[in-house]
Amino acid sequence: MTQEALKLALEKIERFITKQGYFDDFADEITAIKEALAQPKKEPIAYINVEKRTLEFAKQIFWHTPTVANLDRIPLYTQRTWVGLTDTEIDAIYTGVRAVHREIDSDVFARAIEAKLKEKNNG
Repeated sequence: MTQEALKLALEKIERFITKQGYFDDFADEITAIKEALAQPKKEPIAYINVEKRTLEFAKQIFWHTPTVANLDRIPLYTQRTWVGLTDTEIDAIYTGVRAVHREIDSDVFARAIEAKLKEKNNG
């Protein structure tokens, strides 16, 4: 949802609450919208230049207003946040590897860590 849509939804909910008197009924929704609005605006990491058929990284591009030269650029954004392992998860992986192998092989332990990270980050 765009920032503008969130702001509009918040205004409508607040107006409805004021008119109807349902002050406690939408507390969770209002909190969620305010938290979403407080998130920093995502900047594109790169642009696809359709005309030139190239990928241009955002740090190399300095335009701010559309011109004929940059109308065909499509912004690309990141969507995922890396999720690491907790100490408890690492201990559980270690215990699991230890249960199967008498001696801990660093390669086996590394592969088990890698598998858990893939599971957490690729859904």
